[in-house]
Amino acid sequence: MSGGRKVALVHGWGGSGQATWPLAGWERALETAGFTPVAVDLPGHGPAGGAHDPAAYADLASDLTRILPADLYGAIGFSLGAKLLLELEARKPRANGHLVLGGIGDNIFAPEAAGPALLVALAGKPPAAPGIAALLTYAAKSQSDPLCLAAILQRPANPQLDEARLALARAPVLIVNSRDDTVAMPDTRLRAAMPRAEYLQIDGAGHIGLTEDPRFLQAATAFLARA
Repeated sequence: MSGGRKVALVHGWGGSGQATWPLAGWERALETAGFTPVAVDLPGHGPAGGAHDPAAYADLASDLTRILPADLYGAIGFSLGAKLLLELEARKPRANGHLVLGGIGDNIFAPEAAGPALLVALAGKPPAAPGIAALLTYAAKSQSDPLCLAAILQRPANPQLDEARLALARAPVLIVNSRDDTVAMPDTRLRAAMPRAEYLQIDGAGHIGLTEDPRFLQAATAFLARA
C-alpha cells in the first residue's frame, strides 16, 4: 500500500533511481511501512542523459532541489545523493524532513579520491582497483552516458561541506556505513561534526553493496517509521 508521507530516494554517482532502489526492495518496503517512495535521477544520470560540459553541474544541490517534491516527509540518500541532501540541509534545515544517509564519511570534506581513476576507466582503460570496477558496474546498470558521468566528475567542486555548515543541520539524521567501504571510510570527522545523528555501522557490504544490504534498508525504514 502507499501512504501520504513521501520519501525521496537519491542515488549515488553513476547510478539512477531505477537501477539503485527497486530491485533491492526499497520501494516495496517503504510502501509497506506506509510511505510513498519517490526515486529521482540526479542530473546527467540515467537513460535521459544530460550535458557533457562540467560547468553544467556547477550546483548539483540546486538542481536536486528542482527535482525533489516540496512536501517530503523524508529522504534517503546514497553516496553523492547523501552528500547533496546534507548540503540542502545546511542551506535550509528540515526542508526535506528526516534524512537517512548511507555511504558517506570523511570523503565529504574533500574532492573524491576515486575521481581521477574513474575518469581513466571511463575513457576505456582497465580499472586499476576493485573499487573502481564496482563503481563502473554500478554505472553500467543505470544506462548513464559515460560522457555525462565524466563531466560530473570534472565539475567545479560542489557541494563543499565543513563542520560549520554541518552544524546548521536540524533534521533528524541516520547515518549508515559499511566498515569496509573504501570510498566513504573513515567517517570519524563526519560523526564528530554531527553528534546528534544516529549511527549504524555494518560489516561486509562495501560501498556499492550498501544499498543492496537488507540491514541498511531495515534500519532506514525503522528510523523513518519511528520518527
